[in-house]
Amino acid sequence: MSGEDDDYPAPSDPLHNNDDDDYEEDDDGEEITAQKVLEFLETAWTNEMCAPDILQHQSDMLELMMGQVAHMEENMKDLDKNDFRYIVHQMELERIRYIMASYLRCRLQKIETYTKHIINEEATRSAEEKRLSPEETKFAQEYHDNMEECFQHIALQYMPNTQRSETDQRIVRPNLMSHVFIKANVSVPAVVVGVDDEEVDLAAGSQHIIPYQLIADLVQKQQVQLI
Repeated sequence: MSGEDDDYPAPSDPLHNNDDDDYEEDDDGEEITAQKVLEFLETAWTNEMCAPDILQHQSDMLELMMGQVAHMEENMKDLDKNDFRYIVHQMELERIRYIMASYLRCRLQKIETYTKHIINEEATRSAEEKRLSPEETKFAQEYHDNMEECFQHIALQYMPNTQRSETDQRIVRPNLMSHVFIKANVSVPAVVVGVDDEEVDLAAGSQHIIPYQLIADLVQKQQVQLI
């Protein structure tokens, strides 16, 4: 190949970037690279797919990755579409887009399935603890209102008054005691794993199958991840 090959990122590093603006710092002052953002999103995606309940939204990371995708697309404009580097970069872009779309689609499916339950839970959380993004909150409320209006027109108006008021019976809740596979990111001592308060120590890297509710807080703290 000619010397102009050096103007483009290597195929082995499709997320390579030379712009200083593409690197930010988290709350601890640690540099966040595009590769770290992608790894974080991949973990968030897997956790969301495997968890019965909706997890904390990752809108900030999604925005960072969308910006990186736009930058990659810009870098690829000057590449020949028959160039092997273009093919590799295009495959990586499609993979990233799939992860982001699947992540958001999974969250929307949970919102649509457990709408009232999620809205009720969100109402009890502080601003820092809320799991829905502002856009998801708006969608959840509008979806709930539309479903209630539809249900009123097709069913409730024809039912006795005593049954119309039994709204709690129509709330669909996730099964938090369903079993999930987990992998410990760090060593976690004395984790309760049974109804008899049985405790086990989770060694870093160890894998277990356990009811989700017993380790839900560990997932939120990123001490374990779902697999």
